Amino acid sequence: MSKPIQVLLTDDSPTMLQVLTRLLSAQPDVTVVGTARDGEEAVALARSLKPDVITLDVQMPGMDGLGATERIMAETPCRILMVSGAPDTDLSFRALQAGALEVIAKPQGSPEDVARFGVRLLSAIRLLAEVKLVTQRSEGRGTAPVLPPNARVAGFALTSSIGGPTALASLLWLLPRSLPYPLFVAQHITPGFTVGLHRWLTSLSPLPVEIARASEQPRAGTVYLAPDGHHLRVGMQGELVIEKASGSTFPSGDLLLASLSRAYGAHAAGAVLSGMGEEGAVGLMAIKRAGGLTFAQDPETCLVAGMPEAALRNKATEHSVSPEALANILRSLEGMPPPGSPPGI
Repeated sequence: MSKPIQVLLTDDSPTMLQVLTRLLSAQPDVTVVGTARDGEEAVALARSLKPDVITLDVQMPGMDGLGATERIMAETPCRILMVSGAPDTDLSFRALQAGALEVIAKPQGSPEDVARFGVRLLSAIRLLAEVKLVTQRSEGRGTAPVLPPNARVAGFALTSSIGGPTALASLLWLLPRSLPYPLFVAQHITPGFTVGLHRWLTSLSPLPVEIARASEQPRAGTVYLAPDGHHLRVGMQGELVIEKASGSTFPSGDLLLASLSRAYGAHAAGAVLSGMGEEGAVGLMAIKRAGGLTFAQDPETCLVAGMPEAALRNKATEHSVSPEALANILRSLEGMPPPGSPPGI
């Protein structure tokens, strides 16, 4: 953006508002245009100031961050960043479903933690300021895939970042508990929030949702989330492999997708959902080259279309589908016993 990013800060703690203001006021590309102490005040200031980005405390007396998000997105849509002091609750994810773009955790109080928080806060605000504001979700057009007859899948991997939790929820909501293969998820999310994401998806999905554990043999009809700060892969015997993410706090979608191509070959499948950047395109291409099935979320249905657009542009897939259409595809695919399964399973 050519002009400074105009930010409205919201928190019921005067101390936290001071921390936020101090961190942002020192930046030449950011201007704090106002502060609010509760959700009602944030809604009113959003209407009068029309900022580029709003930070919202998740838990506040009176109107909380969820209620404020719903009101702002209905009346004066804006890019919203949730700042949560309780990352293990599902309130933040309900706010994401209502239209917020991202969520980060509050600092715990030490100078070192506040400094790290400042880096995350500035990075998130600058990132969100570049996001095209989507005020109404499109049904999209997509491309109707022609699947091989009797296509059989040993495992399906999904990767996403901004907008991903909402897309995942829309997809999982429509899947049967009897799905004949496991699902693996690499969702880019701030460390500390995987437990909250797990709890929220569990409340919505007919399928059991688990945080992946090393060496476990995945079960059909189960969703496995990459743990906080770790990559998730599938080993050559079908076992789950957990690796510390070095140089990144996010699980790699490329590593997850590529591991399925090696473990499952032509029976691998994967999709890239809403997100910024090009993450997932390389791993999706590995599945395509192995003869597996590949998909991208229809960019028109994405909160942020960068990741699916990269997969389509790089020819890692020819199929763009809405989360609901992808759910129909997943329901239609037959299962295939993964490596390491006992005979007859």
